[in-house]
Amino acid sequence: MVKQISILILITIFFIACQTGKEDAKNFSADYSKVIAKLNDLQSKVKKRDDYVAYSAEKKREYENLLKKYEKSPAIEEIEILRSKLLLGLEKTDEAEKKIDEVLAKKPVSITEAKMVKVKILLGKHRYNEAHSIFKEIEPQVKDPNDLLDVYFLLGVEHEDNKIKEGYAKKFLNSKNMPENHVKNRFIVYIYLSAIAREEGDLDKARRILNEGIAETKDERGKTALVTTLAQLDYLGKEAFPISRGTWLNSSALNLKDLKGQVVVVAFWAPWCPSCRTLTPTLVDIYNENKDRGFTMIGNTRLYGTYSDDVDDKGKVNKEEELGLIKKYVERKKIPYPVIITEDRTDIDAYKIVAIPTLVFIDKKGKVFFTKVGAGSIPFIRQKIKQLLEEA
Repeated sequence: MVKQISILILITIFFIACQTGKEDAKNFSADYSKVIAKLNDLQSKVKKRDDYVAYSAEKKREYENLLKKYEKSPAIEEIEILRSKLLLGLEKTDEAEKKIDEVLAKKPVSITEAKMVKVKILLGKHRYNEAHSIFKEIEPQVKDPNDLLDVYFLLGVEHEDNKIKEGYAKKFLNSKNMPENHVKNRFIVYIYLSAIAREEGDLDKARRILNEGIAETKDERGKTALVTTLAQLDYLGKEAFPISRGTWLNSSALNLKDLKGQVVVVAFWAPWCPSCRTLTPTLVDIYNENKDRGFTMIGNTRLYGTYSDDVDDKGKVNKEEELGLIKKYVERKKIPYPVIITEDRTDIDAYKIVAIPTLVFIDKKGKVFFTKVGAGSIPFIRQKIKQLLEEA
């Protein structure tokens, strides 16, 4: 009799826990949807860096609050998927991946949704081939247009294979009924598509793509970026613009005229830029491999009045604080090549920089050979440097 009562109690507890879990999952999902709608609206209104900083801070606050609110909810499938999404949004990609892998190991009912989270985690960790492989499998089953557009965009600007990148970029641009938070990114995709054409040596195609983007873009910020990128094509083959004054790390002040006879890559970057942080280890390797072969890398960043990186988020800072934080970052990342920190947009405006990272390749004659936007296409970067070093 006692044994039967105990079994009944256990069954009752299990039933209550299941009901509680389902109710929590329903509420958690509703709250998550509200937060995403709010953040999408904020994201669509981002016009400048200060707006982006405010959006990022709000996103962090909302995600942390949501995790806290449901931290005692049972670890059922629906709740764990939501937790994984929030952890990914907070850039806690290792935690997010561990959690979603545990969900996938149990062959969940919501397997497409779980795999979609896995794809986004892989993209966040810059494992583009793995993300592409899983996404190809689930793409026909994905119903949320925002999920599809998120992946089309990231693979369309970040994948290292230009054919894959071009395919997803076109899928993004050809998508119908695009939400406003994605419409604002269309100009970026045009810029990356034009970059592929440039890498292929087809400058006419690059110009045509940029002009198409200019014609359709209504947002002034996006139109200006496209016009500026088009102007980059005009200085190819011409004398490189001088680097302005600033604070130098790892070197005394350098002058591009004095570097004629060497191949130079000027890398425009910033500590707050995730793609820049992704590219930096490759640039360090390239510099170390070629520094004794007539090659110089120059990292070019500027003061923004605010500071954040993969570790610190200081918000507004004064000049001396920002200089100190950038120096600390360069030391922590073991960046050995010269870095200049300028105080204004002189160099960015001269080289028509609209997105970072951007690499400016300068040949031995001191002329601009090529500019490349983004952290992808590492073999292409290496090949271009090799080509320039081998030229007389």
